[in-house]
Amino acid sequence: MTGIIYNILKRRNNLFTLLASALMLLLLAGYAAAGNIYGSLDRDRDLDNMFRNYEVLQDYNYFTSGGYDTPNAILLIQKDYEMDNPGNLWTPIPYVDYEQMRKWVSVISSEQDFNRSGNYYAAYILDQNGQRIGVWYSVEVFATVKFLEGNKVLVYTPELNQHRSILSDLY
Repeated sequence: MTGIIYNILKRRNNLFTLLASALMLLLLAGYAAAGNIYGSLDRDRDLDNMFRNYEVLQDYNYFTSGGYDTPNAILLIQKDYEMDNPGNLWTPIPYVDYEQMRKWVSVISSEQDFNRSGNYYAAYILDQNGQRIGVWYSVEVFATVKFLEGNKVLVYTPELNQHRSILSDLY
């Protein structure tokens, strides 16, 4: 009798193992098909100098967060990409020139000892393949960048990085 029970349990255990393995493979295949939809930041000291020299990059659309006159973040997105901006958390800036950059950096410099402490962080925004698609300049040293269908990109503002659930409710 013990041998019969053992064989039944052994077959059920094999069946359970087979089903669990099949489920795991399906989950992994689904994850691989979805791909990595998040970007990353690549710190670059030359970008710090670009901001300090009030340089404007022509092939980018400019956005600010935290106010037009006193931004806590400046975001540049290549013109081939469309910014997804739920709730208008980023303010699009249609025209940026040397004087505008000077004003932004001067405000930042007076509020943060910019030249000595380097409290603002400049980095390239990279897509899933490591290609540069934007520039991040903020008091935050990290950003959440999400790539959506087509060439749409969603960048969380510094205020919301710690409270991602607010934007998650929108999607």
